[in-house]
Amino acid sequence: MRVGTIDVENLRGFGDKLVGLGKEWVGTIARNEGLVKEGEAQQARGAEHLKALRAQAKAQAKETSAKAHEQRQRAAQRVKESA
Repeated sequence: MRVGTIDVENLRGFGDKLVGLGKEWVGTIARNEGLVKEGEAQQARGAEHLKALRAQAKAQAKETSAKAHEQRQRAAQRVKESA
C-alpha cells in the first residue's frame, strides 16, 4: 500500500522500533533473555524499514529537483525561441 508516494510498509519501522524497545525493556526487567532478543530483532527490522523510508524520501527529493530543473530549462528554451 502506498500513501502518496511513500510505501506504508516502511512506515511500520516506527512502530517496530517502539514495540521492540518495549519488549527489550520488559525483558530486561523480567530477566527474560528471549524477550530481550526478540525486542532487539524487532528494533533491527524497524531500523531497516526506516532506512528504506529515508532512501525513498531522498530519491523523491532528487526526482522532484530534476523535474523542476527540466521545467526551468523548457521555460528558458521557450523564451529563447520566442525572441
